[in-house]
Amino acid sequence: MSVSFKNAGRNGKRMLAAVAGVSALAMVLAGCGNTSKGETDANGKPVVKVMVITNSATRKMNTMTWWKKLEAACDCSIKWQQVDGTAWDQQKNASLAAGDVPDLTVWGFGKTDFSKNQGLFEDLSDDLDKMPNAKKYLEEDKDAKNFATDSQGHIYQIPSDASSRMKVNVNGQSMMINKTWLDKLGLKVPTTWDELENVLEAFKTKDPNGNGKADEIPFTIRKLNSTGFGWWDPYLLLNSTGISTQMSSVGGQGIYVQDGKVGNFMLTKNFREVTEYLHELMSKGLIPADALTKADDKYNAEWTGDGKTAQVGVAFGWNTNAFGTLKDQYVSMPAPAAPGATPTWEPSVADVYNGAAVKAESPYKDQVFKIINEWLDPDVSIQSYFGDFDKYVVKNGDNDYTVKPEASADSSIQVALADRGLAWLRPGLKITGVPDIDASNKDWPAYQKYQPTSSKDFMPQYLTLSDDDSNTVANNNTSIFTYAMPIIAKWIKDGGLTDDSWNEFQKQLKSLNIEQNVEIYQKLYDSAK
Repeated sequence: MSVSFKNAGRNGKRMLAAVAGVSALAMVLAGCGNTSKGETDANGKPVVKVMVITNSATRKMNTMTWWKKLEAACDCSIKWQQVDGTAWDQQKNASLAAGDVPDLTVWGFGKTDFSKNQGLFEDLSDDLDKMPNAKKYLEEDKDAKNFATDSQGHIYQIPSDASSRMKVNVNGQSMMINKTWLDKLGLKVPTTWDELENVLEAFKTKDPNGNGKADEIPFTIRKLNSTGFGWWDPYLLLNSTGISTQMSSVGGQGIYVQDGKVGNFMLTKNFREVTEYLHELMSKGLIPADALTKADDKYNAEWTGDGKTAQVGVAFGWNTNAFGTLKDQYVSMPAPAAPGATPTWEPSVADVYNGAAVKAESPYKDQVFKIINEWLDPDVSIQSYFGDFDKYVVKNGDNDYTVKPEASADSSIQVALADRGLAWLRPGLKITGVPDIDASNKDWPAYQKYQPTSSKDFMPQYLTLSDDDSNTVANNNTSIFTYAMPIIAKWIKDGGLTDDSWNEFQKQLKSLNIEQNVEIYQKLYDSAK
């Protein structure tokens, strides 16, 4: 017997509460899931249930052919369960509470799920000999091994690592400038804040796009996130002051590491300096006055304009592809130095993420191990990530692949699993024909010499807070950012950042337990030593 909440939808929370509230029922459900003898197909082969969590643009698994190699490797039939990521967010906890998970789940579970449900998932640390590709992978890839292994040495998942598709990893945080405008005005890429301000003033007043209109946006910034910092945040300028941000991870909470000491950058003079600089630029019309209230769709539309005449001078984003047909006008630039500072940038972050988790009581674990092993074969990983051979990908030779234009001809369709599948894109792979990869490999090397190379200056990405610490930090952050963000936005737009207001800001942050969060992250950081 098995019970599935696959179609729980909006009632998922109600179902979860019912399961959690009736412990006897949960035990029965879990027991039923664990005693399954499995099923076989018409040919007597094992039927292995494999769940993939995909985004809404991903084509159905039955339109792909690469996974037939998985079936051949396991001599089994695969019954695919393809669940949209949004629906999975609502269903996951109910499935865990019921012990109702398939033989193999890819991307769906993370470290917190494993720590709370250890008996439900197979500890793969003593199964690696049955998966030689996985064993080699974790032996050669330190980042993947660290991500996969918990503090007790358990390995509850074989993660994915797609890092090698990029020459340099900066996790998609770039500062970009219109080089065509610079060349037209006889200017160079600015290397200091003073130079940047002079360039922005020229962008504003000298009609660099040549259309005779004062429609240039010298420096566009995203509005602040009410719950913290994040992707393409204006506070990436903290790198100008020597603080290496990690905006897509702990930096979203203000956490940073410098010389082995954890801090929160909202408590630093660097943060005040950046805030005052942003206000100065906005007060001079070099950043739009409505930047902090501008809707994302309007903000994004400014990047591409009419496709012919550029409007944006400087912006933070993923890579220059974001400018559409205007992309060739732009280049990535290192953070310009603040007065008296040595600039840095976001650390190199391996693209390692959730991978394959195995049900401990699966009747077909040997077949599952063969599926995982085959999925980590270079040819299969490539097809899982980019699309079927011949139709979407050409294999030119060993470790050499070209992704055909057909793979991205329709931007509303994803022809393969991409980062929602299991992938080990090994070092040395050559992958051409992917516009995003080509742009990132052109743009991101600009930051390589500025990235911190010592773990003394960044938080390792594989570290995870305990449940209790995570709850404490989250509760503190709710209060911290509810208080802080409106004040920060006001300082940028209207000014008023005086010694008295700054001191009051610091006092209030400390009263809201910001220092407790720092202590918790220091403990976590020290645990990796």
